[in-house]
Amino acid sequence: MKLHELREFIKLVNQSSIEELEWEKGKTRIVIKKSAPIEVVAVNAPVQVGEVEHGYQEAAATAESVEAAADVVEVATQQVVSSSVGLFYAEVTVGQTVQAGEKVGRCTADALQLSADITSTVSGIVTDILVMDGQFVDYGKPLLVVKTQ
Repeated sequence: MKLHELREFIKLVNQSSIEELEWEKGKTRIVIKKSAPIEVVAVNAPVQVGEVEHGYQEAAATAESVEAAADVVEVATQQVVSSSVGLFYAEVTVGQTVQAGEKVGRCTADALQLSADITSTVSGIVTDILVMDGQFVDYGKPLLVVKTQ
């Protein structure tokens, strides 16, 4: 096994929700386990009552304006999520029209010699690509936003 392949395995385990990976090919056997997470303790800083009251008023005003805007413009969008784990490469661009079942990208895990097509679950126009080409994605990670037609 080559060093870059081993690095890919470590990267896949580190960037995913997988706790342990065991892989065997021929006489080569690899077991990679994540260490226990580090516990972080949050310390609450004192907040002045006036600041809290002002924050509540701002939040209420913002919520009212958001609700009013939502009533005026109702655009249905849906996210296309990853059905695989690996490095994502988009095959569509913002503004492009896609059909349900159409290939919109590919996930690859070179170290595992795996590759999977990602297809759109809805028809519409791609309004946003949420991950960069070559970025690691896990199962269920949102990849694209599609404005449904």
